[in-house]
Amino acid sequence: MKPMSRRLFAVAAAVLLTSPAAAGVTAGIGQTTGNNNYEATRLDASLDLGDSMVLSPSYTRYRADYTNGTYQNFALRAGWVQGPASIGVQGSALPRVDGYERTSAGADLTISLQPGGSHHGRRMAGPDSGYSQSSGSGLGAADVGVSATEIIHSDEKDGTGATRSTAFTVGQTDLSAFAGVKFLLTVLSAQLTKSTYTKTLNNQSPPVRPAPYLDLVGVGAISVGYPDFSYNLRASFKAAPIVEPYLSYTHTTYELGMNPSNAVEAGVKVGLQMLSLRGAYEHFEETGLPDHNYVTVGAALNFGD
Repeated sequence: MKPMSRRLFAVAAAVLLTSPAAAGVTAGIGQTTGNNNYEATRLDASLDLGDSMVLSPSYTRYRADYTNGTYQNFALRAGWVQGPASIGVQGSALPRVDGYERTSAGADLTISLQPGGSHHGRRMAGPDSGYSQSSGSGLGAADVGVSATEIIHSDEKDGTGATRSTAFTVGQTDLSAFAGVKFLLTVLSAQLTKSTYTKTLNNQSPPVRPAPYLDLVGVGAISVGYPDFSYNLRASFKAAPIVEPYLSYTHTTYELGMNPSNAVEAGVKVGLQMLSLRGAYEHFEETGLPDHNYVTVGAALNFGD
């Protein structure tokens, strides 16, 4: 494990071990399978530290026939809730696999316009949304926010698969705006993300390889590429007191002449107070390439307040 990865999880472990016993804790696991022997596992947790601070570590492991190795991404987010505002900072590290590695750091702000406020993981959009998004009291509510993330890519291979004499390094800045609204039992949310880069990616010699690890908001499966613009639309509703179906659509355009992609995910979450279950089916298509289908199953345990 790289030093940054060790530091991220050393902090998370230290806080977990020293936190008050009454703190609210959520721990979840999700497994995704799909075409080309695609397999991905995600572990995540969320810990309330008192009334205002939240610590959220996560780990993602993924491989497929085309990855030439297993990618492991380590991430940690710290959030603070003060009245209607949620502020978060996060970092992640992806150790080198098949010549590629990346790190990221970012910050986000969410303002909740709803009676009664909400606890962590209950925002309806953005990084502070969680397993249950139907939050807030009263008939209606709204969350709005922005985020900024800086990603550093380093790739020892070029677009032909050859090894470079010097690794290609480029910075990526993602600026996002998101919002969620609730009325009665329905929640609608949207997020827009624009990516810019510190170097021109097109027409490089030798050519740039598409980033082999890309996690997009609203897309459950890991894909490839350097995104240009992406938007996600999501709708969910309470079909029964513990059942929450949802539908998500994500459209993305890319650098390097890659065709746009569309991803549709349909799923359901079942909340049993201490135990939450989730199942989803996702269809991913990119013009000129075979379509991909994925199935995800997951569960989360909730402890404390």
